[in-house]
Amino acid sequence: MMKMMILAPRRADLTHDEFRAYVTGVHGPLVQSVPEVAAAIRHYHYNFPVPGASDCAFGHRSAAHLDIVTAGWFDSRQAQLDNMAQPRYLEIVRPDEHRFADGARAVMHYTNEYRFKPGLPTGRETSRYKVFYFRRRRPGLSREAFQKEWSARFPDALLGSGMADTALTKYVQSHTYPEDLHPSGELDRFFDVIDELFVEDPGALANLSTDTALVRSVGLLEEELLDRTRTQALVTETVWNIP
Repeated sequence: MMKMMILAPRRADLTHDEFRAYVTGVHGPLVQSVPEVAAAIRHYHYNFPVPGASDCAFGHRSAAHLDIVTAGWFDSRQAQLDNMAQPRYLEIVRPDEHRFADGARAVMHYTNEYRFKPGLPTGRETSRYKVFYFRRRRPGLSREAFQKEWSARFPDALLGSGMADTALTKYVQSHTYPEDLHPSGELDRFFDVIDELFVEDPGALANLSTDTALVRSVGLLEEELLDRTRTQALVTETVWNIP
């Protein structure tokens, strides 16, 4: 299954509250109202920033320009492309996207999801909050090599801590597709891996920051593999549209 992830800021003439109200009250129901469009979407979730929350665990700068991370699961990339080409998607849904999002600054990633702490199945999670880490590989490291190293080593660094394993209800990595199916990622807004840490409460991050061994272990790995100047974090609340 393929997971599409859209990282988007709001239109300049909207407040964040207006943006969120439109997405949940108008756009989400609109998607559901077109049966042939909704039927192809296995899951469809909105993730909105939690006001005032930051990455107090590992100290990455906030992706403050984003107002939403939308995640949609499809049987394949082709299934998603076919869905976007449907006449009633183009007639009804697509025009509405421009009524709330700044499309010129939005980024869409096609990804494969890997679960390292599985938790509950997608759509049945009980945790309302998650922390996104948008990761970019260090210069000179290929995307494929970075994804391989990150998936092999970061889960051990993170979940090897008893505190982290207890604090997280679920942990997944989303790896962006190879270059022939995805932009090269050389611009700042493109990423190679998107980590998702599911927590019951954003305050769990503060608890992780007290585990000095965990923070050091994660920090050393990040220094080796990441371009830390381009890694960003976003603490969000999830709203389920299609479980």
